[in-house]
Amino acid sequence: MIDKEMQEYRTYQRFIRNLLISCGCWHVPTKFNKLKYCWSIYNILILIIYVLINITAVYKLRHNFYHMMNNFGVTISAAGAVIKVIIFFVNRKLLINYHRTLNNIFEEELERNEKIRRMILSSLHKISTVAYMYSLILVLLILGYSTPTFLFIIRGLCSFNLTTNYILPLTKGYGYFWTVPKNFLYHFYFLFEMSLVISSSCTASSVDNAFGFYVYQISSTLRAMTFRITNLLPNEKYTDVLKACVAKHQILQPCRDTLEHIYGPIIFWHVITNALLLCSLIYQAFLQQTVSRVNGHIIVGIVAFCAIKLIQTFTYSWYGTVLTNASNDFRMGIYFGDWTNSKLDRHLRANIILIMMQKPIAINAFYVPVNVVMFTNFINSTMSYFFLLRSVRNE
Repeated sequence: MIDKEMQEYRTYQRFIRNLLISCGCWHVPTKFNKLKYCWSIYNILILIIYVLINITAVYKLRHNFYHMMNNFGVTISAAGAVIKVIIFFVNRKLLINYHRTLNNIFEEELERNEKIRRMILSSLHKISTVAYMYSLILVLLILGYSTPTFLFIIRGLCSFNLTTNYILPLTKGYGYFWTVPKNFLYHFYFLFEMSLVISSSCTASSVDNAFGFYVYQISSTLRAMTFRITNLLPNEKYTDVLKACVAKHQILQPCRDTLEHIYGPIIFWHVITNALLLCSLIYQAFLQQTVSRVNGHIIVGIVAFCAIKLIQTFTYSWYGTVLTNASNDFRMGIYFGDWTNSKLDRHLRANIILIMMQKPIAINAFYVPVNVVMFTNFINSTMSYFFLLRSVRNE
């Protein structure tokens, strides 16, 4: 059973690494360092082009509210992808040290004994399932955008006719300063736009899921330390175990600071922009209800995009709560332990008192705690924006 869970962890680890490599955000040095560096630059440039194309489409479609807001939402998502890749690229050295430190501590706890390994891996299934489902939904969204066009092309090929009588899935042909030619190059534009969508989606999936992976490593290490303090082995001394756990806790604090430094701006960006996008999407759905003929394709697109933004915000909030709860459990494990009656040196006793006086380890996005409360506030803000728009429209 343990071997199966270990295999599941290694699969999850490879999944996150491959996603980060695909978008140029993998920071661990290898023999292909120069290639990774060039790939990161290439991905940043591609995503910037993606943003500019959508800005052009927003301007040209300004008289069509639905298509304009649709491209505006895609523009915000693409801008978020650019921010993510740039943050990972600029902080590459910091991420290398962070990855090595955290991974070494986690692997040390993972290999300690079977009981701790089982306890650490017990929460893996939930974390990995969220990552897989989030990536799967993004893949389905891409397929939803591209499948009708691919079916149209395949039907034309079956009739020995490579027709260009279809609409480009992303910009509808309005994202360029020139007229898209209706010849063989039209298919190149389609493939180019699909590559932009795939690049943006891979970046979102990799960076968002990497946050969950790092939170899992930190929280699992904290749970392992709590288990060691509260379940001493016959050959272990409480003082030695407590001293080792406090030392590791002091190492995890800078890891939390690094994670907050990397993901604080990203989470803050998502909370603000996702609230605005959800508000606009709900408003579009409300306008569709006032139309005599409801467009099912538009409603499905609105629901799918809303689901992505809700899942994205919820996962960040939930991961933050998981980390805070694990840190609080560690503090409680020390508090209810026998440390007051142990022969501890003055330095260790002072560190223990500081740990219990401090707040639990948590991630903040510009002084906003990342937890489930943030998600509820996000929903409340979204609905407030919606009712404000509705009241302005009714006046």
